[in-house]
Amino acid sequence: MAATSNLEVSTHVYKEVDGLSLTLDVFRPINTSASDAGPQVALIHYHGGFLVIGEKTTFPPSWLINACVRRGWIYITPAYRLLPEAQGVDVVADALDAAKWVTESLSTRLIVAGSSAGGLLALSVATQLTRPLAVLSVYGMLDLTSTRYIEQGTMLMGNPPIPDVRPILDQIEAAKKDAVLDGYPFPSHPPTDKRMLWIAVAHQEAIYPDLLTGHAGLAGMIRKGGIDAIPTNLRHLFPVAFALRGDLPPTAFLHGDDDNAIHVDQSIKVAEALNKLGVKVTCEIVPGKGHGFDVREIPATVDIESDTNTNLPMYKSLRSILAFLDGVVN
Repeated sequence: MAATSNLEVSTHVYKEVDGLSLTLDVFRPINTSASDAGPQVALIHYHGGFLVIGEKTTFPPSWLINACVRRGWIYITPAYRLLPEAQGVDVVADALDAAKWVTESLSTRLIVAGSSAGGLLALSVATQLTRPLAVLSVYGMLDLTSTRYIEQGTMLMGNPPIPDVRPILDQIEAAKKDAVLDGYPFPSHPPTDKRMLWIAVAHQEAIYPDLLTGHAGLAGMIRKGGIDAIPTNLRHLFPVAFALRGDLPPTAFLHGDDDNAIHVDQSIKVAEALNKLGVKVTCEIVPGKGHGFDVREIPATVDIESDTNTNLPMYKSLRSILAFLDGVVN
């Protein structure tokens, strides 16, 4: 996390639902002159976790928080309800409501960002919210109608197949009746964590569209009949399939080309589609990097914009992303 001595940190309830008080943390830079130049820019970042695990404090992207501090931008990280106790319509509604709270309470100059599954939320919000300044997807899980999510047999992170999935599928189904969660700490030992097993089986059995929508058999319907099989009232959960258009805000993609959790094609193909529609796009593909490289490999104390020994391709890509956002804001 960025040095809190430069930040005023506060927590706010943005929504009450399902017996939960959904909160967001606001990191506001201290001693900034940004107000002299007009309203501050706010950047909301949705955490990852395949929409099943994670908390608003999960794997904070310190490089991005540090960049916000340097620029006098406000950084916001919200909690949201998780699958499978909640449904995808609930999760996306939370993401949208958090962004609306920011525009109503902090600033209308909003950048919408997310990592991993948070990238899906960021893109979905951008298609529904009054035009944000920009969108940032960091190794985003963007298109749940792609082959990986509708064809059986793709393992998560190269792990061996789970031979008997029935008990785990039963656990997922039973959990839909449990109390709704707005956070689940990232497990210390993922291979034995029950929710990580749910995620693994959802990939292996190609039921992520079903898990997202609560519509059993939807992945198979998409596989056989294409995206037209998705009910109209659920199509906002699939922004790549239904909501890409030329008036979307400038969009940045960051992805490692050795990502075995979310394939790099998720970023490349969406970037290409938006570019063809006339949207201003940048897509930084970092050689040899896997999922979560920006939080696993960059210490919070490293300032990628000024520290020495940061000329690696990874740092150059991050600086290119920030330059793109600067160009949009300015």
